[in-house]
Amino acid sequence: MIDPLVQIGTQNGEPISIALTLTASVLGIAVGYIAFRGYWRNRSLPMLFVATGFFFTFWTPVVLLAGFVLAGELSQFGPGIRVTVNAAFGIAGKVSEIIGLVFILYGLRMPLDRD
Repeated sequence: MIDPLVQIGTQNGEPISIALTLTASVLGIAVGYIAFRGYWRNRSLPMLFVATGFFFTFWTPVVLLAGFVLAGELSQFGPGIRVTVNAAFGIAGKVSEIIGLVFILYGLRMPLDRD
């Protein structure tokens, strides 16, 4: 049996795609962390929505990458299972990105409460 991590890197362009996904995820997590620190310092509710949005948008690729590796393990049970699992992870990733972008948009458009 071939290790799924080795199997991922065998197709053209996949190592580059994985590296770019991980780079975007690390940068997104860093931006989300800085936004969360901004919320924590100022207790600004809009900044909390922006920080949450960044985590939803950019953390998802890392989680889904692990899911694709597990889907490779599931493929031994039948060829149709891998396609179904990969499609489900793809849909879940896009839904999470949309939710994250909605959070960011809401946080940027939310009026500030001035006491």
